[in-house]
Amino acid sequence: MEESDEGPLCRQIEKRRGKRQKRTKIIAIYLLLLAVAFVACFYALRWKTVVVIDGEEKAQFSTFCGTVEQFLDEKDLKLGAYDKVIPGKDEKIKKGSYIVIKRAFPVILEMQDKEQEIWTHAKTVAEFLQETGLYLGNEDLVAPGLSEPLSPGQTVKVTRVTRERRIETEAIPFRTIRVANPRLEQGLVKVVKEGSDGLRENIVETVTHDGKEVSREIIFSRTIEEPVEQVLEYGTKDSFSRGGRTFDFQKVIEVIATAYCPGTPGSGCPVDGRGAAQCTGFHNDGYTYTGIKAVAGDGSLENPHIIAVDPAVIPLKSLVFIEGYGFARAEDTGSAIMGNRIDLFFDRHHDAWIFGRKTLKVYLLN
Repeated sequence: MEESDEGPLCRQIEKRRGKRQKRTKIIAIYLLLLAVAFVACFYALRWKTVVVIDGEEKAQFSTFCGTVEQFLDEKDLKLGAYDKVIPGKDEKIKKGSYIVIKRAFPVILEMQDKEQEIWTHAKTVAEFLQETGLYLGNEDLVAPGLSEPLSPGQTVKVTRVTRERRIETEAIPFRTIRVANPRLEQGLVKVVKEGSDGLRENIVETVTHDGKEVSREIIFSRTIEEPVEQVLEYGTKDSFSRGGRTFDFQKVIEVIATAYCPGTPGSGCPVDGRGAAQCTGFHNDGYTYTGIKAVAGDGSLENPHIIAVDPAVIPLKSLVFIEGYGFARAEDTGSAIMGNRIDLFFDRHHDAWIFGRKTLKVYLLN
Protein backbone atom coordinates (compact mmCIF):
# COMPACT_ATOMS: atom_id res chain seq x y z
CA MET A 1 0.00 0.00 0.00
CA GLU A 2 1.30 3.44 -0.76
CA GLU A 3 1.98 6.04 1.93
CA SER A 4 -0.55 8.45 0.57
CA ASP A 5 -3.26 5.89 1.08
CA GLU A 6 -2.42 5.25 4.80
CA GLY A 7 -2.44 8.86 6.04
CA PRO A 8 -6.10 9.67 5.73
CA LEU A 9 -7.10 6.37 7.38
CA CYS A 10 -5.00 7.01 10.49
CA ARG A 11 -6.42 10.44 10.84
CA GLN A 12 -9.94 9.08 10.68
CA ILE A 13 -9.18 6.54 13.40
CA GLU A 14 -7.67 9.18 15.67
CA LYS A 15 -10.61 11.41 15.05
CA ARG A 16 -13.05 8.71 16.03
CA ARG A 17 -10.98 7.94 19.16
CA GLY A 18 -11.01 11.60 20.18
CA LYS A 19 -14.77 11.71 19.85
CA ARG A 20 -15.13 8.65 22.08
CA GLN A 21 -12.85 10.17 24.75
CA LYS A 22 -14.80 13.39 24.65
CA ARG A 23 -18.08 11.55 25.07
CA THR A 24 -16.56 9.62 28.01
CA LYS A 25 -15.48 12.86 29.67
CA ILE A 26 -18.89 14.38 29.17
CA ILE A 27 -20.56 11.32 30.67
CA ALA A 28 -18.17 11.36 33.62
CA ILE A 29 -18.82 15.05 34.25
CA TYR A 30 -22.55 14.47 33.99
CA LEU A 31 -22.40 11.58 36.40
CA LEU A 32 -20.31 13.65 38.82
CA LEU A 33 -22.75 16.53 38.63
CA LEU A 34 -25.59 14.09 39.11
CA ALA A 35 -23.88 12.66 42.20
CA VAL A 36 -23.23 16.14 43.57
CA ALA A 37 -26.86 17.06 42.96
CA PHE A 38 -27.99 13.87 44.68
CA VAL A 39 -25.79 14.53 47.69
CA ALA A 40 -26.96 18.14 47.82
CA CYS A 41 -30.59 17.03 47.63
CA PHE A 42 -29.96 14.41 50.33
CA TYR A 43 -28.48 16.94 52.74
CA ALA A 44 -31.03 19.55 51.76
CA LEU A 45 -33.77 17.12 52.67
CA ARG A 46 -32.15 16.35 56.05
CA TRP A 47 -31.25 19.96 56.88
CA LYS A 48 -33.84 21.36 59.33
CA THR A 49 -34.48 24.57 61.24
CA VAL A 50 -35.78 23.94 64.78
CA VAL A 51 -37.16 26.42 67.32
CA VAL A 52 -36.52 25.58 70.99
CA ILE A 53 -38.61 27.12 73.79
CA ASP A 54 -36.90 26.52 77.14
CA GLY A 55 -38.88 28.22 79.88
CA GLU A 56 -38.88 31.93 79.09
CA GLU A 57 -36.09 31.58 76.48
CA LYS A 58 -36.64 31.01 72.77
CA ALA A 59 -33.86 30.09 70.28
CA GLN A 60 -33.54 28.80 66.69
CA PHE A 61 -31.16 25.98 65.68
CA SER A 62 -30.16 24.17 62.48
CA THR A 63 -29.58 20.45 62.53
CA PHE A 64 -29.33 17.21 60.55
CA CYS A 65 -30.59 15.14 63.53
CA GLY A 66 -33.52 12.85 62.98
CA THR A 67 -35.03 12.64 66.49
CA VAL A 68 -35.58 14.97 69.43
CA GLU A 69 -33.19 12.98 71.63
CA GLN A 70 -30.40 13.23 69.04
CA PHE A 71 -31.00 16.96 68.74
CA LEU A 72 -30.87 17.50 72.52
CA ASP A 73 -27.59 15.56 72.72
CA GLU A 74 -26.13 17.48 69.77
CA LYS A 75 -27.01 20.88 71.28
CA ASP A 76 -26.11 19.77 74.84
CA LEU A 77 -29.55 20.64 76.17
CA LYS A 78 -29.62 18.75 79.47
CA LEU A 79 -32.87 17.61 81.05
CA GLY A 80 -33.41 17.21 84.79
CA ALA A 81 -35.00 14.12 86.34
CA TYR A 82 -38.46 15.73 86.36
CA ASP A 83 -38.13 17.92 83.25
CA LYS A 84 -40.39 17.27 80.23
CA VAL A 85 -39.83 17.77 76.51
CA ILE A 86 -42.57 18.14 73.90
CA PRO A 87 -42.60 16.30 71.52
CA GLY A 88 -41.14 13.21 73.19
CA LYS A 89 -37.50 12.17 72.79
CA ASP A 90 -38.36 9.42 70.27
CA GLU A 91 -40.35 11.74 68.02
CA LYS A 92 -38.86 12.72 64.62
CA ILE A 93 -37.87 16.29 63.86
CA LYS A 94 -39.35 18.08 60.88
CA LYS A 95 -38.53 21.40 59.30
CA GLY A 96 -39.86 24.20 61.40
CA SER A 97 -40.47 21.94 64.41
CA TYR A 98 -41.01 23.48 67.83
CA ILE A 99 -39.39 21.75 70.80
CA VAL A 100 -40.74 22.85 74.19
CA ILE A 101 -38.74 22.08 77.34
CA LYS A 102 -40.72 22.30 80.59
CA ARG A 103 -38.39 22.72 83.54
CA ALA A 104 -39.69 21.20 86.80
CA PHE A 105 -39.41 22.98 90.16
CA PRO A 106 -40.33 21.93 93.73
CA VAL A 107 -43.58 22.98 95.42
CA ILE A 108 -44.59 22.11 99.00
CA LEU A 109 -48.09 20.63 99.26
CA GLU A 110 -49.53 21.03 102.79
CA MET A 111 -52.65 19.02 103.58
CA GLN A 112 -54.06 17.59 106.83
CA ASP A 113 -51.03 18.89 108.82
CA LYS A 114 -48.61 17.03 106.52
CA GLU A 115 -46.13 18.48 104.03
CA GLN A 116 -44.92 16.85 100.80
CA GLU A 117 -42.44 18.11 98.23
CA ILE A 118 -43.71 17.70 94.66
CA TRP A 119 -41.85 18.60 91.47
CA THR A 120 -44.12 20.28 88.96
CA HIS A 121 -44.20 22.09 85.62
CA ALA A 122 -47.44 23.93 86.38
CA LYS A 123 -47.64 27.68 86.07
CA THR A 124 -50.66 28.22 88.34
CA VAL A 125 -52.08 26.60 91.47
CA ALA A 126 -54.99 25.17 89.47
CA GLU A 127 -52.62 23.51 86.99
CA PHE A 128 -50.56 22.14 89.88
CA LEU A 129 -53.58 20.51 91.56
CA GLN A 130 -54.71 19.07 88.23
CA GLU A 131 -51.21 17.75 87.53
CA THR A 132 -51.07 16.02 90.93
CA GLY A 133 -54.55 14.54 90.49
CA LEU A 134 -55.88 16.38 93.53
CA TYR A 135 -59.46 17.54 93.07
CA LEU A 136 -61.18 20.02 95.37
CA GLY A 137 -64.63 19.63 96.85
CA ASN A 138 -67.20 22.39 96.56
CA GLU A 139 -66.19 23.93 99.90
CA ASP A 140 -62.52 22.94 100.11
CA LEU A 141 -60.08 25.80 100.64
CA VAL A 142 -56.77 26.37 98.86
CA ALA A 143 -54.17 29.04 99.50
CA PRO A 144 -52.95 30.80 97.45
CA GLY A 145 -55.91 31.03 95.07
CA LEU A 146 -56.33 28.77 92.03
CA SER A 147 -55.37 31.48 89.55
CA GLU A 148 -52.24 32.54 91.44
CA PRO A 149 -48.85 31.83 89.77
CA LEU A 150 -46.44 29.31 91.27
CA SER A 151 -42.80 29.85 92.13
CA PRO A 152 -40.06 27.39 93.23
CA GLY A 153 -40.30 26.43 96.90
CA GLN A 154 -43.79 27.89 97.33
CA THR A 155 -46.27 26.23 99.72
CA VAL A 156 -49.76 25.33 98.53
CA LYS A 157 -52.12 24.61 101.44
CA VAL A 158 -55.27 22.56 100.81
CA THR A 159 -57.90 22.40 103.55
CA ARG A 160 -60.56 19.73 103.27
CA VAL A 161 -63.90 21.18 104.40
CA THR A 162 -66.68 18.84 105.51
CA ARG A 163 -70.23 19.93 106.34
CA GLU A 164 -72.31 17.43 108.33
CA ARG A 165 -75.75 17.40 109.91
CA ARG A 166 -76.69 15.20 112.84
CA ILE A 167 -79.30 14.91 115.58
CA GLU A 168 -78.24 15.71 119.13
CA THR A 169 -80.16 15.88 122.39
CA GLU A 170 -79.54 18.22 125.30
CA ALA A 171 -81.00 18.80 128.73
CA ILE A 172 -83.14 21.87 129.39
CA PRO A 173 -82.20 23.03 132.91
CA PHE A 174 -85.17 23.47 135.23
CA ARG A 175 -85.96 26.87 136.68
CA THR A 176 -86.02 27.56 140.42
CA ILE A 177 -88.73 29.72 141.95
CA ARG A 178 -87.98 31.15 145.39
CA VAL A 179 -90.88 32.05 147.66
CA ALA A 180 -90.48 33.98 150.92
CA ASN A 181 -91.82 32.21 154.06
CA PRO A 182 -91.94 34.36 157.21
CA ARG A 183 -92.47 31.23 159.34
CA LEU A 184 -88.96 29.94 158.50
CA GLU A 185 -85.91 31.39 160.20
CA GLN A 186 -83.77 33.65 158.14
CA GLY A 187 -81.15 31.73 156.16
CA LEU A 188 -83.15 28.49 156.11
CA VAL A 189 -84.37 27.05 152.79
CA LYS A 190 -87.12 24.47 152.30
CA VAL A 191 -87.75 22.49 149.10
CA VAL A 192 -91.49 22.58 148.38
CA LYS A 193 -91.39 20.97 144.94
CA GLU A 194 -88.55 19.09 143.30
CA GLY A 195 -87.54 20.21 139.82
CA SER A 196 -86.38 18.13 136.85
CA ASP A 197 -84.62 18.91 133.58
CA GLY A 198 -86.43 18.79 130.26
CA LEU A 199 -85.14 17.33 126.99
CA ARG A 200 -84.54 19.08 123.68
CA GLU A 201 -83.70 17.56 120.27
CA ASN A 202 -81.51 19.62 117.92
CA ILE A 203 -80.43 19.20 114.31
CA VAL A 204 -76.87 20.48 114.36
CA GLU A 205 -74.77 21.39 111.32
CA THR A 206 -71.01 21.22 111.90
CA VAL A 207 -68.20 22.38 109.66
CA THR A 208 -64.80 20.71 109.98
CA HIS A 209 -61.45 21.69 108.49
CA ASP A 210 -59.22 18.64 108.04
CA GLY A 211 -61.26 16.78 110.64
CA LYS A 212 -61.22 19.62 113.21
CA GLU A 213 -64.55 21.24 114.05
CA VAL A 214 -64.50 24.99 113.36
CA SER A 215 -68.18 25.89 113.61
CA ARG A 216 -71.45 24.50 114.90
CA GLU A 217 -74.95 25.78 114.23
CA ILE A 218 -78.37 24.58 115.40
CA ILE A 219 -80.63 24.74 112.34
CA PHE A 220 -83.70 23.12 113.90
CA SER A 221 -84.78 22.46 117.47
CA ARG A 222 -87.80 20.92 119.18
CA THR A 223 -88.66 20.23 122.82
CA ILE A 224 -89.33 16.59 123.60
CA GLU A 225 -89.96 17.00 127.32
CA GLU A 226 -90.70 20.22 129.21
CA PRO A 227 -88.67 20.97 132.38
CA VAL A 228 -90.41 20.94 135.78
CA GLU A 229 -89.87 24.03 137.94
CA GLN A 230 -88.35 23.70 141.41
CA VAL A 231 -90.08 25.64 144.18
CA LEU A 232 -88.09 26.75 147.23
CA GLU A 233 -89.22 28.59 150.33
CA TYR A 234 -86.64 30.74 152.08
CA GLY A 235 -86.95 31.94 155.63
CA THR A 236 -87.46 35.60 156.40
CA LYS A 237 -88.02 35.23 160.13
CA ASP A 238 -85.22 37.13 161.88
CA SER A 239 -85.63 35.49 165.29
CA PHE A 240 -85.46 32.03 166.81
CA SER A 241 -86.45 30.44 170.10
CA ARG A 242 -84.18 28.57 172.52
CA GLY A 243 -85.02 27.50 176.08
CA GLY A 244 -88.35 29.32 175.98
CA ARG A 245 -86.78 32.60 174.92
CA THR A 246 -86.87 34.37 171.53
CA PHE A 247 -83.69 35.87 170.16
CA ASP A 248 -83.48 38.40 167.34
CA PHE A 249 -80.50 38.20 164.96
CA GLN A 250 -78.98 40.48 162.36
CA LYS A 251 -77.79 37.85 159.88
CA VAL A 252 -76.84 34.21 159.43
CA ILE A 253 -73.27 33.39 158.40
CA GLU A 254 -71.98 30.04 157.17
CA VAL A 255 -68.44 29.63 158.49
CA ILE A 256 -65.53 27.21 158.51
CA ALA A 257 -64.96 26.36 162.18
CA THR A 258 -61.76 25.06 163.76
CA ALA A 259 -60.71 24.89 167.41
CA TYR A 260 -57.82 25.98 169.63
CA CYS A 261 -56.58 25.89 173.22
CA PRO A 262 -54.89 28.58 175.38
CA GLY A 263 -51.41 27.16 174.74
CA THR A 264 -50.57 27.25 178.44
CA PRO A 265 -48.49 24.46 180.00
CA GLY A 266 -51.54 22.90 181.62
CA SER A 267 -53.48 22.70 178.35
CA GLY A 268 -51.24 20.01 176.85
CA CYS A 269 -50.48 22.15 173.81
CA PRO A 270 -47.12 21.32 172.13
CA VAL A 271 -44.47 24.04 172.59
CA ASP A 272 -41.40 24.42 170.35
CA GLY A 273 -37.85 25.25 171.41
CA ARG A 274 -38.54 28.96 171.22
CA GLY A 275 -41.40 28.68 173.70
CA ALA A 276 -44.18 29.20 171.11
CA ALA A 277 -47.34 27.08 171.57
CA GLN A 278 -48.81 25.28 168.58
CA CYS A 279 -52.26 26.91 168.97
CA THR A 280 -51.46 30.46 170.16
CA GLY A 281 -47.79 30.96 169.37
CA PHE A 282 -46.16 33.38 171.78
CA HIS A 283 -49.61 34.62 172.94
CA ASN A 284 -49.92 31.74 175.41
CA ASP A 285 -50.46 33.69 178.62
CA GLY A 286 -54.03 32.40 179.11
CA TYR A 287 -55.81 35.63 178.10
CA THR A 288 -57.79 36.57 174.99
CA TYR A 289 -57.26 39.52 172.66
CA THR A 290 -59.97 41.48 174.53
CA GLY A 291 -58.23 40.81 177.87
CA ILE A 292 -60.54 38.30 179.53
CA LYS A 293 -59.40 35.04 181.09
CA ALA A 294 -59.32 32.26 178.48
CA VAL A 295 -61.72 29.73 180.03
CA ALA A 296 -63.97 27.50 177.92
CA GLY A 297 -67.73 28.02 178.31
CA ASP A 298 -70.52 25.45 178.08
CA GLY A 299 -72.59 27.14 175.31
CA SER A 300 -75.28 28.46 177.60
CA LEU A 301 -76.37 32.07 177.54
CA GLU A 302 -74.93 32.52 181.05
CA ASN A 303 -71.61 30.83 180.16
CA PRO A 304 -71.08 31.17 176.39
CA HIS A 305 -68.18 29.68 174.45
CA ILE A 306 -65.22 31.87 173.53
CA ILE A 307 -64.48 32.19 169.79
CA ALA A 308 -61.78 33.86 167.76
CA VAL A 309 -63.14 35.83 164.78
CA ASP A 310 -62.27 38.19 161.96
CA PRO A 311 -63.55 41.52 163.41
CA ALA A 312 -64.42 42.70 159.90
CA VAL A 313 -67.04 39.92 159.71
CA ILE A 314 -68.07 39.41 163.34
CA PRO A 315 -67.29 42.39 165.60
CA LEU A 316 -65.47 41.68 168.86
CA LYS A 317 -67.70 41.28 171.93
CA SER A 318 -70.59 40.18 169.68
CA LEU A 319 -72.90 37.47 171.02
CA VAL A 320 -73.60 34.73 168.50
CA PHE A 321 -75.45 31.43 168.40
CA ILE A 322 -73.63 28.47 166.79
CA GLU A 323 -75.87 25.67 165.53
CA GLY A 324 -75.03 22.52 167.46
CA TYR A 325 -72.82 24.27 170.02
CA GLY A 326 -74.94 27.01 171.60
CA PHE A 327 -74.08 30.58 172.44
CA ALA A 328 -70.62 32.11 172.08
CA ARG A 329 -68.97 35.48 172.37
CA ALA A 330 -66.31 36.94 170.07
CA GLU A 331 -63.42 37.64 172.44
CA ASP A 332 -60.32 36.65 170.45
CA THR A 333 -58.56 36.93 167.09
CA GLY A 334 -56.02 34.85 165.21
CA SER A 335 -53.62 35.34 162.30
CA ALA A 336 -55.27 32.46 160.39
CA ILE A 337 -58.83 33.55 161.19
CA MET A 338 -59.81 35.64 158.17
CA GLY A 339 -63.20 36.08 156.47
CA ASN A 340 -65.94 33.57 157.28
CA ARG A 341 -63.84 31.55 159.73
CA ILE A 342 -64.06 31.09 163.49
CA ASP A 343 -61.91 29.30 166.10
CA LEU A 344 -63.81 27.64 168.97
CA PHE A 345 -61.95 27.70 172.31
CA PHE A 346 -61.34 24.54 174.42
CA ASP A 347 -59.41 24.25 177.68
CA ARG A 348 -57.54 21.15 176.54
CA HIS A 349 -55.48 20.80 173.39
CA HIS A 350 -56.74 17.23 172.91
CA ASP A 351 -60.39 18.42 172.78
CA ALA A 352 -59.48 21.08 170.19
CA TRP A 353 -57.70 18.45 168.09
CA ILE A 354 -60.78 16.14 168.26
CA PHE A 355 -63.05 18.99 167.07
CA GLY A 356 -61.17 19.16 163.74
CA ARG A 357 -62.69 21.26 160.98
CA LYS A 358 -66.44 21.80 160.36
CA THR A 359 -68.89 23.93 158.39
CA LEU A 360 -71.38 25.60 160.74
CA LYS A 361 -74.09 28.28 160.73
CA VAL A 362 -73.57 31.26 163.02
CA TYR A 363 -76.38 33.66 163.98
CA LEU A 364 -75.14 37.16 164.78
CA LEU A 365 -77.51 38.24 167.57
CA ASN A 366 -78.79 41.77 168.15
